[in-house]
Amino acid sequence: MSEPGSKLKVAVVGGGIVGLSFAVYLAQLGKCELHVFESARAFGEIGAGIGIGHNAMKVYIEMGIADKVYELSRDMAGSTSDIWFDCFFGDGRNGLNPICTIRTPVAGGQASLHRADLLDLLVSLLPKENVYFGKHVVNYEQIPSGGVKMIFKDGTSFESDVLVAADGIKSSVRGVMYGDKADTVEPKWSGSIAYRGLIPMEKVVPLLGEHTSKTSTLWLGKSRHIVQFPVSQKRTVNIVAFVSDFEHGRHPDWKAPQWIQECKDQSEMLEDFKDWTDPVKDMLKHIEKPMKWAIFEIPNIPHFVEGHVALIGDSAHASTPHQGNGASQGIEDAHVLANLLSHPKTIRNTVPLALKVYDEIRRPRAQRMQNTSYEAVRLYEGYSAIGHDQEKLADALSHRMDWIWKFDVQGQRDKAIQTFEERLEQQ
Repeated sequence: MSEPGSKLKVAVVGGGIVGLSFAVYLAQLGKCELHVFESARAFGEIGAGIGIGHNAMKVYIEMGIADKVYELSRDMAGSTSDIWFDCFFGDGRNGLNPICTIRTPVAGGQASLHRADLLDLLVSLLPKENVYFGKHVVNYEQIPSGGVKMIFKDGTSFESDVLVAADGIKSSVRGVMYGDKADTVEPKWSGSIAYRGLIPMEKVVPLLGEHTSKTSTLWLGKSRHIVQFPVSQKRTVNIVAFVSDFEHGRHPDWKAPQWIQECKDQSEMLEDFKDWTDPVKDMLKHIEKPMKWAIFEIPNIPHFVEGHVALIGDSAHASTPHQGNGASQGIEDAHVLANLLSHPKTIRNTVPLALKVYDEIRRPRAQRMQNTSYEAVRLYEGYSAIGHDQEKLADALSHRMDWIWKFDVQGQRDKAIQTFEERLEQQ
């Protein structure tokens, strides 16, 4: 625990992209004593490609790391584009002519890169002291005099002024926070599965052409869609092929014991897309053993904070990936919370107020993203009110992301700080 007049002691649980974005930013601000706890034996990411939206890139610009992130996402010539997705029908009715193009607010305003590349960058920027591996939180206790005591699976414990949990969709900290209501905030299957794989760029270009192969592309079909985008400086194409069940509500039962499995071959995936255009099917054939993921989310939970404990990222608002902004929302969390904890009037006994302000500012927007992401997959796969009417679909897709990307991220931070200061004066 921190002593009066000393830096606020902040414990971060979870060393993924959101947890380390928060930790690096908090360290840059220099007002807190940082401790990072990771349950694995080393930092690592599950999955292949990730998109960082224009909204989150504003935070990375502020942190001074945007140029490095952009460099990881560009081709060898360093070109930039304002294209988020070219959108096509998967059945080939328009050939390789897009229905529409979804554009970012500025050219090069978003980044698509390999998760491991981004994590490696963040690890390189993280202060090396006070980083602990093999630490899985199983419980925590609010300390009556202020602060929180974490209890780990190995029997050890750690006390801090604040616990910031970035431990993902299966967050153990969230389970402790909700206690006997933990089952109401557990992950739920969204009704979609996704086949995932990586294909060398040179195998895709002959099928789709240079432009479409090296441009993020959204292929639309009934109860199916494919997201395709370049990673690793455009040397590799990341494929995520979704199949959905909308007949059993937003959260059907998931009966399999695992969320992720390696398919023994590509036959199931190819059967699911058998009616699609030949270039797309031929592209999928290059994924010999796709990984099959069940797509889970957590429900809109009543609060992200309790006392001296805060949830950020997927631990707070794990979403389906259909708007490509899940990690970006977590980076927005990190931006607001790091600034609140670094405020000169945030001390041990004002931490609960700072966390309540974080919850008030961030939860509505993050949960709107969760809900509209589910609406997005219904739009892509022909289950919205407009079906696959080309003109209406193009109009709906073209500006769907504006409220996310064009958001005033710095204004959100400033509002949080102003609200915190006003509440302090009212006490």
